[in-house]
Amino acid sequence: MHFYHKGMTRRGPFTAFGAREAPPQGYDTRPHHRGMTQGPRSAGAGKAFGRRASRRASPGSRQTETNRGASRITNHASRITHPLLINPGRPIGTGASHTEPWYHWLLAVPLSVSAALVGALALWAAGYLFFSSARLPDPQTMSTSPPPLATVLYTRGGTEIARYYRENRTWTPYRRIGKPVRKALLATEDHRFYRHGGVDWRRLAGAAWQTLRGHRQGASTITMQLVRNRYDAVAAAPPYERKAKEILMALKLEEAFSKKRILEAYLNTVPFGHGAHGIGAAAKTYFDTTAAALGPARAALLVGMIKGPTRYSPTLHPERATARRNLVLRQMHKRGFLSSARLRRLRAEPLLLNLASSSLDDSPAPFFAEAVRRRVERWAADNGYDVYTDGLQIHTTLDLDMQRAAQAAVRTQARKLQAVAAYEWSRRAPHLLSEHIAPYVRRAKSEPFEPFARLWDERPALARAHLRRTARYRRALHRSSADTGAVVRRLRSDTAFMDSLRRQVARLRAGLVAMTPRTGAVRAWVGGRDFQNDQYDKVGLARRQPGSTFKPFVWTAALDHGFEPYDALRGGELPDPFAARRSRASGGLTLRNGLIYSSNRMARALTRAVGPGAVARTARRLGIESELRAVPSLALGTSEVRLLEMAAAYAPLANGGMRTEPRLLTRIENAEGRPIEQFAPRRSGGAPANPSGERALSRHTAYTVLDMMRGVVDRGTGAPLRSDWRMRGADLAGKTGTTQNNADGWFLAMHPRLVVGAWTGFDDRRVAFRTEHWGHGSSNALRLVGSFLEQVFAAHPNWAEKSFEPPPGYRRPASPPAGGPLDSAYAGYETVGDAYGADPTATDHRLRDAVGQGLDSARYDRVPQSADPEAALRRDLPARADSVQQTPPHGDASARNDTLRRPAPVRRQPPGEGDPDTSQHRAPAPVGAGDLEERVGPRRDDGG
Repeated sequence: MHFYHKGMTRRGPFTAFGAREAPPQGYDTRPHHRGMTQGPRSAGAGKAFGRRASRRASPGSRQTETNRGASRITNHASRITHPLLINPGRPIGTGASHTEPWYHWLLAVPLSVSAALVGALALWAAGYLFFSSARLPDPQTMSTSPPPLATVLYTRGGTEIARYYRENRTWTPYRRIGKPVRKALLATEDHRFYRHGGVDWRRLAGAAWQTLRGHRQGASTITMQLVRNRYDAVAAAPPYERKAKEILMALKLEEAFSKKRILEAYLNTVPFGHGAHGIGAAAKTYFDTTAAALGPARAALLVGMIKGPTRYSPTLHPERATARRNLVLRQMHKRGFLSSARLRRLRAEPLLLNLASSSLDDSPAPFFAEAVRRRVERWAADNGYDVYTDGLQIHTTLDLDMQRAAQAAVRTQARKLQAVAAYEWSRRAPHLLSEHIAPYVRRAKSEPFEPFARLWDERPALARAHLRRTARYRRALHRSSADTGAVVRRLRSDTAFMDSLRRQVARLRAGLVAMTPRTGAVRAWVGGRDFQNDQYDKVGLARRQPGSTFKPFVWTAALDHGFEPYDALRGGELPDPFAARRSRASGGLTLRNGLIYSSNRMARALTRAVGPGAVARTARRLGIESELRAVPSLALGTSEVRLLEMAAAYAPLANGGMRTEPRLLTRIENAEGRPIEQFAPRRSGGAPANPSGERALSRHTAYTVLDMMRGVVDRGTGAPLRSDWRMRGADLAGKTGTTQNNADGWFLAMHPRLVVGAWTGFDDRRVAFRTEHWGHGSSNALRLVGSFLEQVFAAHPNWAEKSFEPPPGYRRPASPPAGGPLDSAYAGYETVGDAYGADPTATDHRLRDAVGQGLDSARYDRVPQSADPEAALRRDLPARADSVQQTPPHGDASARNDTLRRPAPVRRQPPGEGDPDTSQHRAPAPVGAGDLEERVGPRRDDGG
């Protein structure tokens, strides 16, 4: 039987929501669990129910209530509403309405409102998550778009020497991450990592409860942290939105990638401080090792830094870092990764850091790394790569042992030469203290003298010029209304400022480069004494006048034009102090000895004979890339070149006439280690070449010039290389160079395995060594090369046995016998420009100004002469039988005074590729005014 009240719906047997109809008598309104049987109410319950009903009902409707004999409720009457909606005080069977007491609404209304709010919030959250999920990044971008990776530079032996990056990060695969690192991370950050699907719900609920209680607690899993580190759009969101996105993205990542892949990605993205991103960069930065080689203590230190790279930095806060490391070790012990005994031992270990800076200032080859960067940037732009984000692995030709030897040579010898210059500029009248450097070094340490004390006094214009280049001068001029003179006087009165400026101007600069002649591979590159204070590369960027080191190109052009090593310039005896070093030729100075003793007069005469243009073209063919002015003074090295060019141009002489471009790179690999570019030796035009290069000279010409340059080292201006640096048994050739006023000192040496070049000088050419001895390249730049080769030969003892191979069928011209007439046309002229160990005299200075180191070609016209010395060498006038004296190699005494009438001279041209030793002959064109004005411009190709 159904009971309905007015206004009820037929959804249930008792009441609708809001109605106050009492349940049938004897019906148990308590909620029932599944499986329970509804039965008669107990007597006590009925009485209680009756008493409550009688108290709440009107007097006229009070009924007697009994529970005895109550029947079971039928099944269709078992549908009941919530107990709170049933009025237990309403008499059954009455139709009268009754208003619910007010305190019942206090419970019903808030619950209803709360339920509505929760429902609305749930609907909003569901919609927000649905639409947010659609806008989340694609998880696959973690593979297709890796984070910025650093490009790493390696030596030929695989040692890292530099990095180029926006973020210092190298990708380390999972298999190369040591187990201690993985265990430390799991024990500390997420020990249930392998048991959840990206979100640790239990940990998340616990963290939420702690947050409600006022105790913040993290609940992010490794996967959620990876989302925050990897995706900027998620990390930049507000806190609650970020957390929701982290959860959604973590679930997506877990579906897309394996646990190993997620762990690998996390350890390669997390920052570790000190500019290191990822475990690979952190292991390199803090311990100079790899992630695979990290032990438990080191791994615990790095993992502990994840919570706060700065707060737990071992360099900034070692105590905090130690405590944090020990906490990680305890967590590893708690999770069963460490035994108790090992835990005690590891906690007692100190922090043993081995910091490896990624800054170029601390690189063993900073100038070389910068040169590589310039070349790789051009390559990357052409091939669609980014040097700073793509994680390229660049393998170079640099030899680390040779690089260290070169750095030691430059720093040590430049410091000693600095002491020489400081002493010379501390005296009013400089004098040669010694031809050995040790006394200067001792004076610099023991004797109290002011270095470069006379510099500003003797070079006032120099002081004003450098003062006006300073930022302090510009600021003072901008702030003051005084004229420039007053500002200069005020700054010059500041002693501390002027002393600092003087130290900067008076600092000696130096550079050294070494390369293999056969392949052009650069083995050592030192572009300066201190990269941190002076980053201008003296090897690859600075251009300076090469002085007499340019003369081999003149002699090479002369041999190509038909001259022979023992052709002699008939002239008078060499003036003292060079009489003992003059040629044994009967007619005067031969070409061989002219090169050995660096004769400026012969260099100029040969240049006029073959033409300045021919000399410039020969230098260009050998490897000089800078602009060359084809004027007579070109023979003395007046056109500025780079040290790298000079070494590259000497290499063909040591390589049988074959030329290759200086090579810095061997290959480039991508971040996974797959080769994407190979760099073989290249020709001058950029085309690939065979391993030996392209032919620039015939083997005969190259070896003849090389053989003459052996004499420079054996008994000429380069002799200190053997006497002072124990190079007595090695097969060496070379050339010294000095420019006007001792502004530049050069020395280049050739060995079958290496070509080495060095330069010394000051940034301002008005600052130089004040004595002739120390101003010569044989006394300054040669010291750098000698120190370097001494270390290299000590590391490679078998190199002393290597020798240059002559071309097949080569016959060395025999030395002519002594004696014979002298031609007065050459009498009285200075012939040696770089004489070693000679004290200068007034005559020497006069002659040097006239024809020696003077760079103004007009000076040559002021030299008094009885005959044209250039005509004595000019080969385009065959009618002059007395112009050249050729002594038979095996002539007897009767032939010594004979002058050979030779046929029309021939000009040797560089042979072609197919026939390396075949000469093409044609008569030379006369030297005209056009040659004097010819300018050979710089090369336009990259040369790399």
